[in-house]
Amino acid sequence: MSSDVIYCSVCGAASQMKAIFCFHCGQKLIIGTLPTPVVSPRQGGLTGRLEPQHILYHRYRILEMVGQGGMGAVYKARDLKFGRKVAIKEMSQHNLNAQEIDEATERFRQEANMLARLTHPNLPSVYDYFEEGGRWYLAMDFIKGETVEDYTSKVSGRVLPTLEVIDIGIQLTRVLGYLHTRPTPIIFRDLKPLNIMITSEKHIYLIDFGVARLFKRGQAKDTLAFGSVGYAAPEQYGKAQTTPRSDIYSLGVILHQLLTGHDPQDNDPLFHFQPLGFYNPALPKELAELVAFMLELDSRMRPGSMVGVRRELERIRVRLRHPPASPSSTPRSSSSPASSGRPSTFPRQYTAKQSVLPFLPAQFR
Repeated sequence: MSSDVIYCSVCGAASQMKAIFCFHCGQKLIIGTLPTPVVSPRQGGLTGRLEPQHILYHRYRILEMVGQGGMGAVYKARDLKFGRKVAIKEMSQHNLNAQEIDEATERFRQEANMLARLTHPNLPSVYDYFEEGGRWYLAMDFIKGETVEDYTSKVSGRVLPTLEVIDIGIQLTRVLGYLHTRPTPIIFRDLKPLNIMITSEKHIYLIDFGVARLFKRGQAKDTLAFGSVGYAAPEQYGKAQTTPRSDIYSLGVILHQLLTGHDPQDNDPLFHFQPLGFYNPALPKELAELVAFMLELDSRMRPGSMVGVRRELERIRVRLRHPPASPSSTPRSSSSPASSGRPSTFPRQYTAKQSVLPFLPAQFR
């Protein structure tokens, strides 16, 4: 994926390298100026060094490292207490001052406590969290599978079959809908193929709650911009508060990517998506309209909930699996609708033209 970005010297937001103005604050961008990044335990530093057979926290025997990135490292381990395989997520406190350690520790504990309280078929169970040797650790279900990013890399053109994409989308709407309807709603905020696991049975797991947040009603805007360029909704760049509709936007990006193979980080302008029919005219019109609806720049114009998105995806799936009989073979009464006879969750008159938010500089419209 493309990672060529330029950072605003005023607010620190990331924009495409070719951009002239900062998306977040409108400041003119100067190539070569990089702000000091906000350091967090998710940004590198002395992780991934545990050797096989190392005993962690007097309980977990490290088997192998299965992943490493800017966020830290992930190991496969054996829980010696219960004899089960677990995934150990490791995050470093390296290069943090005392205040930053306190803040990052609180964020880590919030993530651990948040995950420990959640129970859903599309979420890994969290068993334990602890600190050792200047690093944080989270012990959870070991998922035998791969990220959707790796999974699609093995497919020609990175395009998955339509029904498979719909099935993935339905699973994601269920787990995200579950998060959004907790007593205190949880906004995931970083939905992307790298944070979704898929098993050989095509079961989906949502992973990495590092930037998830508890939704606070009435808050005008988020204090910090979180998310991944290309997948994050416009409001995640600090102009407004993230809501469940921010996750709906990100899910729309993923559906678009899996159906077309187009990397959203290559968009120019950043938030411009070609209609699905541009890539494949054979894709269902209802699906193209739904994805365009989810990708509205103005969050108020998107579907209101994951429940609505799920119902529409399920309706489209039924039509694809059981196409209606042709008019020539099945007579239709004058009172029957021209379509399947079942009203859609969303208006069919919706067009793929996106609204333009007034605060967006011209290069993002």
